[in-house]
Amino acid sequence: MSSYLALIIGAVIGSTFRYVFTLLNFSVNGMPISTALVNVIGSSLAGFFLYKFNNTAYIFLYIGLFGSFTTLSSFNIEMFELIHDKFFFKAFAFFLINIIISFLFFYLFHILSLKIAD
Repeated sequence: MSSYLALIIGAVIGSTFRYVFTLLNFSVNGMPISTALVNVIGSSLAGFFLYKFNNTAYIFLYIGLFGSFTTLSSFNIEMFELIHDKFFFKAFAFFLINIIISFLFFYLFHILSLKIAD
């Protein structure tokens, strides 16, 4: 049960900080950078603390806090593991699936939703 509590507390804290960044609506020359800031900060922290925590602390920090704060922390950890283990082709495929393919599906399903709404 303590793992679930750690997850919930981490998720509440992470999503709260994420929402604060959304409200602040940072931009540079009209380009929104709040999401980029969140991803860079969260990824930096995830990299800094990688392999330093186990069990409940890991669940709190990585899955709860960083997972709800960023959109890239889990991706970066898994990508790092593949590269670290020298699975370069798998890392490339993982990158394509997570970045390119997921965006294409996002776009295609958006188009589908517009067609259904007509």
